[in-house]
Amino acid sequence: MLHFLLLPDILKTLWSERIALFWPIWIAITASSVVLVIWFVPQGESIRLESIRSRQHDWSRAAVLAVVFLALFLACYIAGSLVWEDFAYRDNSMFTLGTLAGHDFARAIYPSQGRFFPLGNQEFNFLRHVTRSVTGYHALRIVEIVLLSGILLVLDEQLSIRVRVALVTLTLITPSILISFSGLIYPEANVLFWLVCVVWSVKRFEQTHFIPWAVAAVISSQFMLYYKETAFLLLLGFAVGRLLLRCWRADRSGWDFKRLRDPESRLDMCLTFLAVAYLLFYLAVMFPNYGARYADDWRFSPKRVFTSYVKLDLLAWVLVAVVLVRIVLILRRRVAPALLWDALALAGMGCFAGYLSLRMFTAYYLAPVDLIAVLYLGRLAALSVKSMGLGTRLFALALLSVVLLQDFSLSAFRMYERKNLIHAKAEIGRVIKARYESNPQNAKRLFFPLSDPYTIMEFSAYLSYLGVPVEGVYAGSVATGSIMIVGPSIKKDAPCVNYQAVECHPGSSPDPGDLIIVLPDDYLTTEELNSYQQEGMETLLSYQPHPQIPQWLRPYVHRLLVVSSEFPRSSLPDHWLSASVIIAK
Repeated sequence: MLHFLLLPDILKTLWSERIALFWPIWIAITASSVVLVIWFVPQGESIRLESIRSRQHDWSRAAVLAVVFLALFLACYIAGSLVWEDFAYRDNSMFTLGTLAGHDFARAIYPSQGRFFPLGNQEFNFLRHVTRSVTGYHALRIVEIVLLSGILLVLDEQLSIRVRVALVTLTLITPSILISFSGLIYPEANVLFWLVCVVWSVKRFEQTHFIPWAVAAVISSQFMLYYKETAFLLLLGFAVGRLLLRCWRADRSGWDFKRLRDPESRLDMCLTFLAVAYLLFYLAVMFPNYGARYADDWRFSPKRVFTSYVKLDLLAWVLVAVVLVRIVLILRRRVAPALLWDALALAGMGCFAGYLSLRMFTAYYLAPVDLIAVLYLGRLAALSVKSMGLGTRLFALALLSVVLLQDFSLSAFRMYERKNLIHAKAEIGRVIKARYESNPQNAKRLFFPLSDPYTIMEFSAYLSYLGVPVEGVYAGSVATGSIMIVGPSIKKDAPCVNYQAVECHPGSSPDPGDLIIVLPDDYLTTEELNSYQQEGMETLLSYQPHPQIPQWLRPYVHRLLVVSSEFPRSSLPDHWLSASVIIAK
């Protein structure tokens, strides 16, 4: 009786502390889902794996060479991700002023902005106790890449090893996926990893009816959901799609709702429960303010979103077209649905539709959609190529060529830009640090003529990480050695941005002895460059991007700016990725 009397007070406390008690609530939902699976999903007899048409053991010479190629590709992929890497990229102040300075990431729950991805960046709270190196921070992404590639290599037994290797390779060079794994700040990398774990666990449960695989599926789903708000669309679309496709009679009219009693259907219901639980948790956290300020700030016109995604991601549009055709054929009972793959494609299309309805665009948002598109479309093409007519084959080959050209070009552009941005800022940081250490009076003020306050703050945070005492971050004042940050974009003496401690000061022109800093992500014209390289000024550093892009290739490169992290909606500057450090006279 006492428990029932206390229940209203317990519920009231849970409601009022629903944000502060995230971890107990998340653990309770996870534990409940595990108990639900064990109780609700029966452990049936294992399906004889021999009955499944499998090429798991197709270890011909060509298959062995394909795996060797994949291993070499992964080695180069990982090595390339670490070249010139440093904490000098966009948003890396969350590390340089956060975990690298001994502070944990707070849970990403921001009701005023409509954001709720509480597991985002939490892994770095552990990593900061283990390493301070950029390679150590990237170690988690490297492990995820290797595990994801391994799972994809064994996921679909119907495909030959060579086809699977080709799909893994295409997956990793897709721009959105490459961006997600090349940086530290993108939660999409974790969504991709856990999505693959969900699909693999569900498939293994279908084959074995072994309950631990069902438990693995719900735990993986629970992790995936809380890394990105749109992940619930993936899980909900996948689970509900499987339920509908399973109950749809492909051989005669009507529905067979008795299939809801199948072990696989019960697992899908558990996954649906998790997606709904996330949505309810989200609504509870946002109550009573259901505005999405973050989405509003990044919302574009429908035309711009549509054209941007066409320029960036033809693969996603091909997925939508093929899925719509498959839906019509399934409804007309012309083809039998492939439960796992068609449901996964429906999930991808639902996620894509979510971003289109929100009118949000960024180069890495569609990473889960692109993963699904590569696996789904690649599988369909590989299994149906022999039955295709000549015209259909030529069309498919032409479409594949266009997608490959787009993916490779955009990925190369983004990595070229990323690496040069980081390398240039690292070089500037080393020059400033060396000058300060030789004589602090030689680096009293840094003048940023072209940078906006956010860019100035990010670079100043990187300087602090290098050990340069920046005002507002490092203990002390200007008189005792802290470096002043000055720029015409600064409106008053205050922090550069309101959420970080770096102090900035307004100034229309440099004083004698100031270090004039032109960053690689500044919009730099030839006229502006000449004005800051006047006769008599000493240039400490003049950075040009490596390798140099041939003049004849520049018109094509300028067409790829849709994937740029700095200039996705404007033309590239005359001196794109150039940088300099000049002593003012």
